[in-house]
Amino acid sequence: DLLYLLEGELLLQALNGFVLVVTSDGLVFYTSSTIQDYLGFQQSDVIHQSVFELIHTEDRPEFQRQLHWALDPAQARESGQITEGDKDFIQRPSYYDPDQLPPENSSFMERNFICRLRCLLDNSSGFLAMNFQGRLKYLHGQNQKKKDGTLIPPQLALFTLATPLQSPSILEIRTRNIIFRTKHKLDFTPIGCDAKGRSEEH
Repeated sequence: DLLYLLEGELLLQALNGFVLVVTSDGLVFYTSSTIQDYLGFQQSDVIHQSVFELIHTEDRPEFQRQLHWALDPAQARESGQITEGDKDFIQRPSYYDPDQLPPENSSFMERNFICRLRCLLDNSSGFLAMNFQGRLKYLHGQNQKKKDGTLIPPQLALFTLATPLQSPSILEIRTRNIIFRTKHKLDFTPIGCDAKGRSEEH
């Protein structure tokens, strides 16, 4: 099992990008730890947060559209499930019966689009244009319930690989493999280290 986990981690590091799973109501269910290499955010800072906090305000409607099974979030907007404001972009949960949706393996569920994401790294202008390629699939194991206590069937989520539009140079790839990040107090006492740095210690 340990070997399997190590192999999976190596595969994620080899990707030019990071894996992202976003629920239909816009929450980040999962992202690979490699998000830190591209956006500067740690995995734990992003999971279970609204994906719209990462997305450029002009690109939020497009990302929201891609989360909807029919590419038509206007239905949710009319029913009051989506609210927009100057500082927030909230999508309230909307639940569908799987019988109302196209088959999971339908090409209608495939997604390929571009959005700008917030980036904390020095070599960006605050945002990084990313290409999202993946599909909507059912997210199992949530065991969510409605207000009346009935179990909600598995809902669609966006499973995607986010890759930068501009491929990194060979030099960037090499330095990314040998550099790790640490956090320090103002007196330079170390208080944290990323996964790559911890692996170097052993």
